[in-house]
Amino acid sequence: MTATASTSVGRTAWQTLRLPSAAQGFVHAGGDVFESTDPATGEVVAELASSTPESVDAAVGAAVRAFETSDWGSNGELRAKVLYGFAGALRENQARLAELLTREQGKTIHEAEIEIASSAKMTEYYAGLARAVYGRSALLGPEVTGVVLREPVGVVAVITPWNWPLVLLVRSLAPALAAGNATVVKPASITPAITVETLALLAAQPGLPEGILTCILGSGSVVGDALVGHDGVDMIAFTGETGTGIGVMKRAAEGLRKVALELGGKAPNVVFADAKLDKALAGAENAIFTTCGQICTAGSRLLVEDAIYDEFVERLAAQTNGLRVGDGLDPASQLGPVASAAQQEKVLSYVERGKAEGTLVAGGAALEGEPYDAGHFVSPAVFADLPAESSLIRDEIFGPVLTVQRFGDEAEAVALANDSEYGLAAGLWTQSLDRAWRVGRAIRAGTIWINTYHHFYDEAEVGGFKRSGIGRQQGIEGIHEFTETKHLNFDGKETLW
Repeated sequence: MTATASTSVGRTAWQTLRLPSAAQGFVHAGGDVFESTDPATGEVVAELASSTPESVDAAVGAAVRAFETSDWGSNGELRAKVLYGFAGALRENQARLAELLTREQGKTIHEAEIEIASSAKMTEYYAGLARAVYGRSALLGPEVTGVVLREPVGVVAVITPWNWPLVLLVRSLAPALAAGNATVVKPASITPAITVETLALLAAQPGLPEGILTCILGSGSVVGDALVGHDGVDMIAFTGETGTGIGVMKRAAEGLRKVALELGGKAPNVVFADAKLDKALAGAENAIFTTCGQICTAGSRLLVEDAIYDEFVERLAAQTNGLRVGDGLDPASQLGPVASAAQQEKVLSYVERGKAEGTLVAGGAALEGEPYDAGHFVSPAVFADLPAESSLIRDEIFGPVLTVQRFGDEAEAVALANDSEYGLAAGLWTQSLDRAWRVGRAIRAGTIWINTYHHFYDEAEVGGFKRSGIGRQQGIEGIHEFTETKHLNFDGKETLW
């Protein structure tokens, strides 16, 4: 029950990056040096200067000045030009950025290339909207007109995670800039180098006012907390774990700052007996093993109807056992390492718990020897027969661990799907349109994929119910999140009353 090893045929020598460089003046950092490392080999990818509370003051101060003195917020044509230029630069540098992303985060090179391309495409989408931030007007009475404007919030702190560090950066940064805001980016400490190198392409765009983009580096407990509580910040856009998001919201509440939060998930993936099984099997695998399970929308709770349960689980187990785990730079690898030693330890602890509580039907073995010893590799695992209160079913593990539960009818499927504190996403597999509508409406989650999984579209909003977040990203709502509405009331009557 071990995964197939993949050799490191795509790996070449690497020169450690030292960041920020002299040309990256948008990064405010002058503290102690820290390292980012390759989770496949332990190799140092980059050495970076960390930020200090004084760095945070400088970054926010530059953003405030730029917002107040430049014409960025009132010039949609300029904003569009800068964002289109950034998208083009992402495409031109795709190969270099993808390699850096894989080395720093661990994901497969194929997925890294997809992430760069998706980031460029999303940036272009918001570049198009930069000139279309419309308000509305209304006739409120005789000689009375109301004009409702959408204006930028001001200075937006963008705090990003390490699992999809560029897509989830762009998903907040691009609409924030398109709406006319100034931004301060704080990337996860696991993936700072890919973030800085990517932002450098944006900072180099002609016409971008100095200070509209700034960046700080370091731990959430030091610079992240200072940023969220800074008087010069008007809004925080945070993507990450639910407990941390709650802390961000509490800290932001001290200054009544606006927040947009996309948090954790424990998505149900529901397979009915009438589903196209081959497609549903591929979808179940994609749902949990994308990014080695380190994705908030992971379909980590597989729910399968009784009539097909045995066949489905048997075939899924065979597929899982055949997955190739190895260095993300090897094009043959289907799963890379998890992102850190701490993440590896966490995942393996859940695997051991699952062995004690239920039935291990695939994977779950220790990955030892070459090429695994130097990195943070885990074997993808599938568990059945777990009690409903099991932490494997309840907790967001953020790793390649899948639980399988059986259900007898539609009502039980919906009850199981909703039996979670999270509500970010769900999958639904059926050939019945009526059932798709009923169950899709009944499941409390922000995105319901029907006969597919993990397909995202720039035009379609995403976001969570319950403890999975506040607000919406992508689509029209995604840019509206970064605006305030203002009502101008014009009264042309001769007298007040």
